[in-house]
Amino acid sequence: MEICILSEGSYPYISGGVSSWINQLVNEMNDKTFKIVSIMPSRESNLEYKYKIPSNITEIKTIYLNDYFYLEPNKKNKEPQLNKKELIEVEKFFRFDKNVDWNLIINIISNKKRFGNCVEFLQSRFFWNMILRFYQDNYNKEEFNKFFWTIRSMFIPFISIVQSELPKADIYHSVSTGYAGFLGLLCKIKNNKPFILTEHGIYAREREEEIIRAKWVTGIYKKIWIDFFYFISIGSYKGADSVVSLFERNKNIQLELGSNKEKTIVIPNGVDLNKFTAEHEEHEGFNIGAILRIVPIKDVKTLIRAFKLVKSEIPNVKLYLIGPYDEDMEYYEECLKLVKNLELEENIKFTGKVDIKKYLKRLDLLILTSISEGQPLVILEGMACEIPFVATDVGSCKELLEGKEDDNIGLSGIITSPVSPNDTANAIIRLLKDKKLRTQMSQNGRERVEKYYTNRMFIEKYNEVYESLR
Repeated sequence: MEICILSEGSYPYISGGVSSWINQLVNEMNDKTFKIVSIMPSRESNLEYKYKIPSNITEIKTIYLNDYFYLEPNKKNKEPQLNKKELIEVEKFFRFDKNVDWNLIINIISNKKRFGNCVEFLQSRFFWNMILRFYQDNYNKEEFNKFFWTIRSMFIPFISIVQSELPKADIYHSVSTGYAGFLGLLCKIKNNKPFILTEHGIYAREREEEIIRAKWVTGIYKKIWIDFFYFISIGSYKGADSVVSLFERNKNIQLELGSNKEKTIVIPNGVDLNKFTAEHEEHEGFNIGAILRIVPIKDVKTLIRAFKLVKSEIPNVKLYLIGPYDEDMEYYEECLKLVKNLELEENIKFTGKVDIKKYLKRLDLLILTSISEGQPLVILEGMACEIPFVATDVGSCKELLEGKEDDNIGLSGIITSPVSPNDTANAIIRLLKDKKLRTQMSQNGRERVEKYYTNRMFIEKYNEVYESLR
Protein backbone atom coordinates (compact mmCIF):
# COMPACT_ATOMS: atom_id res chain seq x y z
CA MET A 1 0.00 0.00 0.00
CA GLU A 2 1.31 3.43 -0.97
CA ILE A 3 0.21 6.43 1.12
CA CYS A 4 0.78 10.07 0.18
CA ILE A 5 0.99 12.37 3.21
CA LEU A 6 0.19 16.04 2.55
CA SER A 7 1.75 18.41 5.07
CA GLU A 8 1.75 22.20 5.37
CA GLY A 9 4.60 24.10 7.00
CA SER A 10 5.96 21.04 8.76
CA TYR A 11 7.61 17.72 7.79
CA PRO A 12 10.38 17.29 6.80
CA TYR A 13 11.61 20.90 6.96
CA ILE A 14 10.20 22.17 10.28
CA SER A 15 10.55 20.21 13.50
CA GLY A 16 7.68 20.10 15.97
CA GLY A 17 4.67 18.08 17.06
CA VAL A 18 3.06 17.44 13.64
CA SER A 19 6.40 16.62 12.02
CA SER A 20 7.34 14.22 14.84
CA TRP A 21 3.94 12.59 14.45
CA ILE A 22 4.50 12.02 10.70
CA ASN A 23 8.00 10.69 11.36
CA GLN A 24 6.66 8.31 14.00
CA LEU A 25 3.82 7.05 11.77
CA VAL A 26 6.10 6.38 8.79
CA ASN A 27 8.84 4.73 10.84
CA GLU A 28 6.41 2.40 12.58
CA MET A 29 4.57 1.35 9.40
CA ASN A 30 7.50 -0.15 7.55
CA ASP A 31 5.19 -2.60 5.74
CA LYS A 32 3.86 0.38 3.76
CA THR A 33 5.53 2.93 1.51
CA PHE A 34 4.95 6.66 1.77
CA LYS A 35 5.26 9.73 -0.41
CA ILE A 36 5.37 13.22 1.09
CA VAL A 37 3.97 16.43 -0.38
CA SER A 38 5.25 19.34 1.70
CA ILE A 39 3.70 22.80 1.24
CA MET A 40 6.13 25.58 2.19
CA PRO A 41 5.99 29.38 1.86
CA SER A 42 8.72 30.09 -0.69
CA ARG A 43 11.75 28.83 -2.55
CA GLU A 44 13.77 31.57 -0.85
CA SER A 45 13.55 29.64 2.43
CA ASN A 46 16.75 27.78 3.30
CA LEU A 47 15.13 24.37 3.52
CA GLU A 48 16.93 21.42 5.08
CA TYR A 49 15.53 18.10 6.23
CA LYS A 50 15.15 18.18 10.03
CA TYR A 51 14.65 14.40 10.24
CA LYS A 52 16.50 11.33 9.03
CA ILE A 53 14.24 10.27 6.15
CA PRO A 54 12.98 6.67 6.64
CA SER A 55 13.75 4.22 3.81
CA ASN A 56 10.03 3.59 3.18
CA ILE A 57 9.56 7.19 1.98
CA THR A 58 9.99 6.89 -1.78
CA GLU A 59 9.37 10.50 -2.83
CA ILE A 60 9.31 13.98 -1.31
CA LYS A 61 7.71 16.73 -3.39
CA THR A 62 7.82 20.32 -2.18
CA ILE A 63 5.22 22.85 -3.33
CA TYR A 64 5.86 26.54 -2.70
CA LEU A 65 2.99 28.95 -2.10
CA ASN A 66 4.71 31.78 -3.98
CA ASP A 67 5.63 29.82 -7.10
CA TYR A 68 3.12 31.90 -9.03
CA PHE A 69 5.90 34.54 -9.16
CA TYR A 70 7.51 32.43 -11.87
CA LEU A 71 4.35 32.15 -13.98
CA GLU A 72 3.49 34.25 -16.98
CA PRO A 73 0.24 34.06 -18.91
CA ASN A 74 0.59 31.88 -22.00
CA LYS A 75 -2.03 33.97 -23.70
CA LYS A 76 -2.94 37.55 -22.94
CA ASN A 77 -6.62 38.31 -22.42
CA LYS A 78 -7.38 34.60 -22.10
CA GLU A 79 -10.88 33.85 -20.81
CA PRO A 80 -11.89 30.63 -18.98
CA GLN A 81 -13.46 28.15 -21.41
CA LEU A 82 -16.39 27.07 -19.21
CA ASN A 83 -20.09 26.49 -19.74
CA LYS A 84 -22.75 28.54 -17.98
CA LYS A 85 -23.19 26.08 -15.08
CA GLU A 86 -19.44 25.97 -14.49
CA LEU A 87 -19.13 29.75 -14.51
CA ILE A 88 -21.92 29.98 -11.92
CA GLU A 89 -20.11 27.44 -9.75
CA VAL A 90 -16.82 29.35 -10.01
CA GLU A 91 -18.58 32.52 -8.86
CA LYS A 92 -20.13 30.62 -5.90
CA PHE A 93 -16.65 29.39 -4.98
CA PHE A 94 -15.14 32.88 -4.98
CA ARG A 95 -18.02 34.08 -2.80
CA PHE A 96 -17.34 31.28 -0.24
CA ASP A 97 -20.78 29.79 -0.89
CA LYS A 98 -21.15 26.72 1.37
CA ASN A 99 -23.36 25.01 -1.22
CA VAL A 100 -20.68 25.00 -3.90
CA ASP A 101 -20.25 21.72 -5.82
CA TRP A 102 -16.76 20.74 -4.60
CA ASN A 103 -16.32 17.98 -7.17
CA LEU A 104 -17.14 20.29 -10.04
CA ILE A 105 -15.02 23.18 -8.74
CA ILE A 106 -11.97 20.92 -8.27
CA ASN A 107 -12.29 19.64 -11.83
CA ILE A 108 -12.70 23.18 -13.16
CA ILE A 109 -9.78 24.85 -11.36
CA SER A 110 -7.31 22.01 -11.86
CA ASN A 111 -7.84 22.04 -15.63
CA LYS A 112 -5.38 24.69 -16.83
CA LYS A 113 -6.41 24.36 -20.46
CA ARG A 114 -9.98 25.41 -19.77
CA PHE A 115 -9.53 27.55 -16.62
CA GLY A 116 -6.14 29.09 -17.43
CA ASN A 117 -3.24 29.22 -15.00
CA CYS A 118 -3.67 31.41 -11.92
CA VAL A 119 -2.17 34.48 -13.62
CA GLU A 120 -4.30 34.06 -16.75
CA PHE A 121 -7.49 33.55 -14.76
CA LEU A 122 -6.91 36.47 -12.41
CA GLN A 123 -6.22 38.72 -15.41
CA SER A 124 -9.36 37.61 -17.24
CA ARG A 125 -12.36 39.81 -17.92
CA PHE A 126 -14.54 37.16 -16.26
CA PHE A 127 -12.60 37.47 -12.98
CA TRP A 128 -12.76 41.26 -13.11
CA ASN A 129 -16.54 41.30 -13.64
CA MET A 130 -17.10 38.60 -10.99
CA ILE A 131 -15.08 40.49 -8.36
CA LEU A 132 -16.84 43.71 -9.27
CA ARG A 133 -20.24 42.08 -8.61
CA PHE A 134 -18.98 40.57 -5.33
CA TYR A 135 -17.74 44.00 -4.24
CA GLN A 136 -20.93 45.83 -5.18
CA ASP A 137 -23.11 43.24 -3.42
CA ASN A 138 -21.18 43.09 -0.13
CA TYR A 139 -18.31 45.56 0.29
CA ASN A 140 -19.19 48.72 -1.64
CA LYS A 141 -18.38 50.93 1.34
CA GLU A 142 -14.76 49.76 1.25
CA GLU A 143 -12.02 51.07 -1.03
CA PHE A 144 -12.30 48.94 -4.23
CA ASN A 145 -8.59 48.93 -5.01
CA LYS A 146 -7.72 47.32 -1.67
CA PHE A 147 -10.62 44.86 -1.93
CA PHE A 148 -9.54 43.74 -5.42
CA TRP A 149 -5.91 43.15 -4.49
CA THR A 150 -6.86 41.35 -1.28
CA ILE A 151 -9.04 38.84 -3.13
CA ARG A 152 -6.41 38.45 -5.83
CA SER A 153 -3.60 37.80 -3.32
CA MET A 154 -5.84 35.33 -1.48
CA PHE A 155 -6.57 33.15 -4.49
CA ILE A 156 -3.42 33.36 -6.58
CA PRO A 157 -1.31 30.94 -4.41
CA PHE A 158 -4.36 28.78 -3.86
CA ILE A 159 -5.04 28.26 -7.59
CA SER A 160 -1.32 27.81 -8.22
CA ILE A 161 -0.92 24.87 -5.81
CA VAL A 162 -4.24 23.29 -6.83
CA GLN A 163 -2.83 23.11 -10.37
CA SER A 164 0.38 21.39 -9.22
CA GLU A 165 1.31 17.90 -10.38
CA LEU A 166 0.89 15.51 -7.44
CA PRO A 167 2.23 11.98 -6.84
CA LYS A 168 0.11 8.90 -7.49
CA ALA A 169 -0.81 6.85 -4.41
CA ASP A 170 -3.37 4.39 -3.08
CA ILE A 171 -4.49 6.67 -0.23
CA TYR A 172 -4.06 10.42 0.35
CA HIS A 173 -3.64 11.55 3.96
CA SER A 174 -3.63 15.27 4.84
CA VAL A 175 -2.46 16.31 8.28
CA SER A 176 -4.47 19.53 8.33
CA THR A 177 -7.31 21.17 6.45
CA GLY A 178 -6.28 24.42 4.69
CA TYR A 179 -4.08 24.10 1.60
CA ALA A 180 -3.00 20.53 2.48
CA GLY A 181 -6.59 19.47 3.10
CA PHE A 182 -7.73 20.95 -0.18
CA LEU A 183 -4.95 19.08 -2.02
CA GLY A 184 -6.21 15.88 -0.35
CA LEU A 185 -9.68 16.59 -1.67
CA LEU A 186 -8.24 17.33 -5.11
CA CYS A 187 -6.30 14.02 -5.18
CA LYS A 188 -9.41 12.10 -4.12
CA ILE A 189 -11.49 13.59 -6.92
CA LYS A 190 -8.85 13.58 -9.66
CA ASN A 191 -7.47 10.09 -8.92
CA ASN A 192 -10.59 8.47 -7.45
CA LYS A 193 -8.68 7.39 -4.32
CA PRO A 194 -9.57 7.56 -0.59
CA PHE A 195 -8.74 10.71 1.38
CA ILE A 196 -8.03 10.73 5.13
CA LEU A 197 -7.83 13.96 7.09
CA THR A 198 -6.07 14.15 10.48
CA GLU A 199 -6.14 17.45 12.38
CA HIS A 200 -3.82 18.01 15.33
CA GLY A 201 -5.30 21.40 16.16
CA ILE A 202 -8.24 22.93 14.30
CA TYR A 203 -6.62 24.62 11.31
CA ALA A 204 -9.31 27.25 10.68
CA ARG A 205 -9.42 28.22 14.37
CA GLU A 206 -5.62 28.57 14.47
CA ARG A 207 -5.59 30.78 11.34
CA GLU A 208 -8.41 32.85 12.87
CA GLU A 209 -6.35 33.46 16.02
CA GLU A 210 -3.31 34.44 13.93
CA ILE A 211 -5.28 36.82 11.70
CA ILE A 212 -6.96 38.53 14.65
CA ARG A 213 -3.49 39.29 16.08
CA ALA A 214 -1.85 40.05 12.70
CA LYS A 215 -0.77 43.57 11.77
CA TRP A 216 -0.57 42.88 8.02
CA VAL A 217 -4.34 42.69 7.67
CA THR A 218 -6.84 45.21 9.06
CA GLY A 219 -10.54 46.04 9.25
CA ILE A 220 -13.04 44.04 7.20
CA TYR A 221 -10.19 42.10 5.56
CA LYS A 222 -9.56 40.15 8.73
CA LYS A 223 -13.06 38.69 8.42
CA ILE A 224 -12.60 37.94 4.70
CA TRP A 225 -9.38 35.99 5.34
CA ILE A 226 -10.93 34.12 8.26
CA ASP A 227 -14.00 33.25 6.14
CA PHE A 228 -11.69 31.96 3.41
CA PHE A 229 -9.86 29.52 5.72
CA TYR A 230 -13.11 28.24 7.24
CA PHE A 231 -14.54 27.83 3.73
CA ILE A 232 -11.72 25.65 2.37
CA SER A 233 -11.64 23.67 5.65
CA ILE A 234 -15.33 22.84 5.24
CA GLY A 235 -14.54 21.52 1.74
CA SER A 236 -11.94 19.17 3.27
CA TYR A 237 -14.34 17.91 5.96
CA LYS A 238 -17.08 17.23 3.43
CA GLY A 239 -14.80 15.45 0.97
CA ALA A 240 -12.74 13.29 3.35
CA ASP A 241 -13.57 9.60 3.72
CA SER A 242 -12.32 9.64 7.30
CA VAL A 243 -11.82 12.66 9.58
CA VAL A 244 -9.54 12.07 12.57
CA SER A 245 -8.98 14.25 15.62
CA LEU A 246 -6.67 13.56 18.53
CA PHE A 247 -9.23 14.18 21.27
CA GLU A 248 -12.96 14.63 21.85
CA ARG A 249 -13.03 18.44 22.13
CA ASN A 250 -11.62 18.84 18.62
CA LYS A 251 -13.87 16.11 17.25
CA ASN A 252 -16.88 18.11 18.44
CA ILE A 253 -15.53 21.25 16.71
CA GLN A 254 -15.04 19.29 13.47
CA LEU A 255 -18.67 18.14 13.69
CA GLU A 256 -19.84 21.74 14.28
CA LEU A 257 -17.89 22.84 11.19
CA GLY A 258 -19.55 20.30 8.91
CA SER A 259 -17.79 16.94 9.28
CA ASN A 260 -20.04 13.89 9.02
CA LYS A 261 -20.62 12.11 12.36
CA GLU A 262 -20.31 8.64 10.81
CA LYS A 263 -16.80 9.22 9.51
CA THR A 264 -15.36 11.38 12.34
CA ILE A 265 -13.22 9.47 14.85
CA VAL A 266 -10.63 10.06 17.59
CA ILE A 267 -7.17 8.49 17.47
CA PRO A 268 -4.91 9.86 20.23
CA ASN A 269 -1.15 10.12 20.01
CA GLY A 270 0.98 7.30 21.37
CA VAL A 271 4.39 6.93 23.02
CA ASP A 272 6.95 4.14 22.72
CA LEU A 273 7.21 3.07 26.37
CA ASN A 274 10.56 1.37 25.73
CA LYS A 275 12.14 4.64 24.55
CA PHE A 276 10.61 6.85 27.23
CA THR A 277 11.12 5.30 30.65
CA ALA A 278 11.70 6.67 34.13
CA GLU A 279 15.46 7.11 34.49
CA HIS A 280 16.43 9.97 36.76
CA GLU A 281 19.83 11.43 37.66
CA GLU A 282 20.58 12.86 41.09
CA HIS A 283 21.37 16.59 41.02
CA GLU A 284 21.68 19.65 43.21
CA GLY A 285 18.71 22.02 43.46
CA PHE A 286 15.79 21.81 41.03
CA ASN A 287 15.77 21.48 37.24
CA ILE A 288 12.68 22.41 35.31
CA GLY A 289 12.36 22.14 31.56
CA ALA A 290 10.23 23.01 28.56
CA ILE A 291 10.49 20.97 25.34
CA LEU A 292 9.48 23.32 22.57
CA ARG A 293 10.33 25.38 19.51
CA ILE A 294 11.19 28.97 20.43
CA VAL A 295 8.26 30.53 18.57
CA PRO A 296 5.46 32.92 19.66
CA ILE A 297 2.72 30.24 19.80
CA LYS A 298 4.66 28.54 22.63
CA ASP A 299 4.57 31.81 24.60
CA VAL A 300 8.13 31.45 25.86
CA LYS A 301 8.03 34.99 27.28
CA THR A 302 5.30 34.04 29.77
CA LEU A 303 7.44 31.08 30.83
CA ILE A 304 10.50 33.32 31.35
CA ARG A 305 8.46 35.81 33.40
CA ALA A 306 6.99 32.94 35.46
CA PHE A 307 10.49 31.61 36.08
CA LYS A 308 11.55 35.00 37.46
CA LEU A 309 8.78 34.68 40.09
CA VAL A 310 9.78 31.09 40.87
CA LYS A 311 13.43 32.06 41.29
CA SER A 312 12.55 34.74 43.83
CA GLU A 313 10.86 32.04 45.96
CA ILE A 314 13.19 29.08 45.24
CA PRO A 315 16.74 30.33 44.44
CA ASN A 316 18.36 27.00 43.54
CA VAL A 317 16.36 26.35 40.38
CA LYS A 318 17.34 26.20 36.72
CA LEU A 319 15.23 26.32 33.56
CA TYR A 320 16.17 24.42 30.39
CA LEU A 321 14.44 25.54 27.16
CA ILE A 322 14.94 22.40 25.10
CA GLY A 323 14.42 22.69 21.36
CA PRO A 324 15.32 24.55 18.15
CA TYR A 325 15.34 28.36 18.03
CA ASP A 326 16.14 28.97 14.35
CA GLU A 327 12.54 29.05 13.05
CA ASP A 328 11.87 32.62 14.22
CA MET A 329 15.16 34.33 15.02
CA GLU A 330 13.48 37.67 15.78
CA TYR A 331 11.39 36.06 18.54
CA TYR A 332 14.41 34.14 19.83
CA GLU A 333 16.37 37.40 20.12
CA GLU A 334 13.44 38.98 22.01
CA CYS A 335 13.47 36.05 24.44
CA LEU A 336 17.24 36.42 24.96
CA LYS A 337 16.75 40.12 25.64
CA LEU A 338 14.01 39.38 28.18
CA VAL A 339 16.25 36.87 29.96
CA LYS A 340 19.00 39.50 30.12
CA ASN A 341 16.65 42.26 31.35
CA LEU A 342 15.35 39.97 34.13
CA GLU A 343 18.97 39.03 35.06
CA LEU A 344 18.32 35.31 34.53
CA GLU A 345 21.25 34.52 32.23
CA GLU A 346 22.89 32.25 34.83
CA ASN A 347 19.71 30.25 35.38
CA ILE A 348 18.09 29.79 31.94
CA LYS A 349 19.72 27.72 29.22
CA PHE A 350 18.56 27.56 25.58
CA THR A 351 19.80 24.14 24.44
CA GLY A 352 18.92 24.29 20.74
CA LYS A 353 17.93 21.02 19.07
CA VAL A 354 19.23 18.14 21.20
CA ASP A 355 18.36 14.56 22.12
CA ILE A 356 15.59 15.32 24.61
CA LYS A 357 15.97 11.95 26.37
CA LYS A 358 19.36 13.09 27.71
CA TYR A 359 17.64 16.04 29.40
CA LEU A 360 14.49 14.25 30.60
CA LYS A 361 16.43 12.19 33.16
CA ARG A 362 17.69 15.30 34.94
CA LEU A 363 14.35 17.19 35.14
CA ASP A 364 12.08 17.46 38.20
CA LEU A 365 9.25 19.18 36.37
CA LEU A 366 8.15 20.01 32.81
CA ILE A 367 6.34 23.17 31.74
CA LEU A 368 4.21 24.15 28.73
CA THR A 369 2.86 27.70 28.37
CA SER A 370 1.51 27.47 24.80
CA ILE A 371 -1.42 29.60 23.69
CA SER A 372 -2.54 26.89 21.23
CA GLU A 373 -1.89 23.15 21.03
CA GLY A 374 -3.39 19.93 19.75
CA GLN A 375 -2.31 16.94 21.80
CA PRO A 376 1.35 17.61 22.66
CA LEU A 377 3.58 14.55 22.29
CA VAL A 378 6.00 16.15 24.75
CA ILE A 379 3.42 15.87 27.53
CA LEU A 380 2.93 12.17 26.84
CA GLU A 381 6.69 11.61 26.68
CA GLY A 382 7.19 13.45 29.96
CA MET A 383 4.38 11.48 31.61
CA ALA A 384 5.91 8.22 30.36
CA CYS A 385 9.19 9.28 32.01
CA GLU A 386 7.32 9.96 35.28
CA ILE A 387 7.82 13.73 35.22
CA PRO A 388 4.87 15.87 36.40
CA PHE A 389 3.73 18.72 34.17
CA VAL A 390 2.48 22.29 34.53
CA ALA A 391 0.58 23.14 31.32
CA THR A 392 -1.84 25.76 30.06
CA ASP A 393 -5.47 24.85 29.39
CA VAL A 394 -5.17 24.54 25.61
CA GLY A 395 -5.85 21.65 23.25
CA SER A 396 -6.04 18.36 25.14
CA CYS A 397 -3.57 19.29 27.91
CA LYS A 398 -6.31 19.17 30.57
CA GLU A 399 -7.48 15.75 29.36
CA LEU A 400 -3.91 14.41 29.49
CA LEU A 401 -3.10 15.72 32.96
CA GLU A 402 -6.48 15.25 34.64
CA GLY A 403 -7.92 12.33 32.67
CA LYS A 404 -11.26 11.89 30.89
CA GLU A 405 -14.57 11.41 32.73
CA ASP A 406 -14.16 7.64 33.17
CA ASP A 407 -10.51 7.88 34.20
CA ASN A 408 -9.92 7.38 37.96
CA ILE A 409 -6.13 7.42 37.84
CA GLY A 410 -5.69 10.89 39.34
CA LEU A 411 -3.80 14.06 38.42
CA SER A 412 -0.46 13.95 36.62
CA GLY A 413 0.12 17.71 36.67
CA ILE A 414 -1.45 21.13 37.14
CA ILE A 415 -3.43 23.06 34.52
CA THR A 416 -3.00 26.87 34.38
CA SER A 417 -4.46 29.79 32.46
CA PRO A 418 -2.72 30.84 29.22
CA VAL A 419 -0.63 34.03 29.25
CA SER A 420 -0.46 34.11 33.06
CA PRO A 421 3.04 34.18 34.57
CA ASN A 422 1.52 34.24 38.08
CA ASP A 423 -0.60 31.14 37.49
CA THR A 424 2.31 29.23 36.00
CA ALA A 425 4.72 30.34 38.73
CA ASN A 426 2.34 29.40 41.55
CA ALA A 427 1.87 25.90 40.12
CA ILE A 428 5.63 25.40 39.71
CA ILE A 429 6.33 26.59 43.26
CA ARG A 430 3.62 24.34 44.68
CA LEU A 431 5.05 21.25 42.98
CA LEU A 432 8.71 21.98 43.73
CA LYS A 433 7.88 22.43 47.43
CA ASP A 434 5.81 19.23 47.68
CA LYS A 435 7.85 16.12 46.86
CA LYS A 436 5.03 13.75 47.84
CA LEU A 437 2.66 15.45 45.37
CA ARG A 438 5.29 15.34 42.61
CA THR A 439 5.86 11.62 43.18
CA GLN A 440 2.15 10.80 43.10
CA MET A 441 1.62 12.82 39.91
CA SER A 442 4.66 11.16 38.31
CA GLN A 443 3.23 7.70 38.92
CA ASN A 444 -0.22 8.74 37.71
CA GLY A 445 1.25 10.07 34.47
CA ARG A 446 3.02 6.82 33.63
CA GLU A 447 -0.10 4.79 34.45
CA ARG A 448 -2.29 6.97 32.19
CA VAL A 449 0.10 6.64 29.23
CA GLU A 450 0.31 2.85 29.67
CA LYS A 451 -3.48 2.60 29.71
CA TYR A 452 -4.52 5.02 26.94
CA TYR A 453 -1.61 6.43 24.93
CA THR A 454 0.85 3.78 23.74
CA ASN A 455 2.56 3.66 20.39
CA ARG A 456 1.07 0.21 19.74
CA MET A 457 -2.50 1.53 20.12
CA PHE A 458 -1.71 4.50 17.85
CA ILE A 459 -0.32 2.36 15.00
CA GLU A 460 -3.06 -0.28 15.27
CA LYS A 461 -5.76 2.38 14.90
CA TYR A 462 -4.20 3.90 11.78
CA ASN A 463 -3.67 0.46 10.28
CA GLU A 464 -7.39 -0.19 10.76
CA VAL A 465 -8.27 3.11 9.02
CA TYR A 466 -5.93 2.49 6.07
CA GLU A 467 -7.07 -1.11 5.60
CA SER A 468 -10.74 -0.16 5.81
CA LEU A 469 -10.26 2.22 2.85
CA ARG A 470 -8.04 -0.04 0.76
